[in-house]
Amino acid sequence: MKKLILLLSLCVAIFTANAQIFTEYFQTAPIGGNLEGYNDWHVSPKSSEAYGVSPKIAEGALFYTGYAGSNIGNVAVLDSAVGATSATQRISTKIVKFGSDTLKAVVGEKIYTAFLVNISSHSYRSYRDFFTYEGSKTSSSMTRGRVFAKVSADGSELFVAVTKNSSTAADYVESTSIPGLTLYPDVNHLFVLVYETIAGDSNDKITLYINPDLTKSEAEQTNKLVAIDTQTDYSATAGLGINLRQRGISAQIGGIRVGKSWDKVLVEGANAVNTPKNSSAAIWTSGKNILTNTRGTIKIFNLAGAELISAQTDGCLTTNLSKGLYIAQFNGIDGHTAVSKISLN
Repeated sequence: MKKLILLLSLCVAIFTANAQIFTEYFQTAPIGGNLEGYNDWHVSPKSSEAYGVSPKIAEGALFYTGYAGSNIGNVAVLDSAVGATSATQRISTKIVKFGSDTLKAVVGEKIYTAFLVNISSHSYRSYRDFFTYEGSKTSSSMTRGRVFAKVSADGSELFVAVTKNSSTAADYVESTSIPGLTLYPDVNHLFVLVYETIAGDSNDKITLYINPDLTKSEAEQTNKLVAIDTQTDYSATAGLGINLRQRGISAQIGGIRVGKSWDKVLVEGANAVNTPKNSSAAIWTSGKNILTNTRGTIKIFNLAGAELISAQTDGCLTTNLSKGLYIAQFNGIDGHTAVSKISLN
């Protein structure tokens, strides 16, 4: 009987741990105020990572169809002018806790961190990291899972890369390695950064999923990058957190969710459509469908300004346009209007 009780208790403990979700939506953060000082966010204790100024909070949420953290709260804004050089970079850290329990790496488990990001075309033209895990509370930093971004010379295309911790170009695993994947700046993206703890030394695995198809399982995802550089692993006792890094990337980040289950982090509790709530004339997309909150007239233009579609919509306009970036102009029946850059997949 004691063995049965112990087994049941262990199962309950494992289930409870896997069910816990940390969220950071910046919902109650003062608009225009500093990220640091809000909800235990703080500047890195490492002096060389504490230059510049804190990220600011901006009103409005990012959205991504089907994601549980979509269209909730506000965003933290990274400024490309901060961190343009190492003398101005600034790292902001948040230790992740589930109640009173600090997030830790456990052999055989994965840590999933999902976040929405909109990276500006004004960002740096060479790779700069803007999001990582953090494993130190001391004067030294221990980052793992470094997510890098850059934009093309003309600002029209976005590129992403990941490493375990290296900043050497030869170690970058880049989004260009994924067949058929083209990313654009000034568009909402969903990234999922996964830290997998494996028995042994210096062999924990970092995976970055880019704009996952949330109708499919983790195993079915194809837009993913796996880090190849060899670095030391987090210890079992290290309390882990996340970093927002201002190093020359201009971005809005929100909808952060951390946990140990793909489904619970990404889709549990999500609205069926996750429609934007902050504008009666908002425009968003799902595949090649262009969605609005109300009926009206919609026009679609390519980036050269040529009109491709002019049609009435009842809230969902199905198109046969090619995958890519477009401009949508919508006039709602209630008199509201909106113009937005959209991405069709």
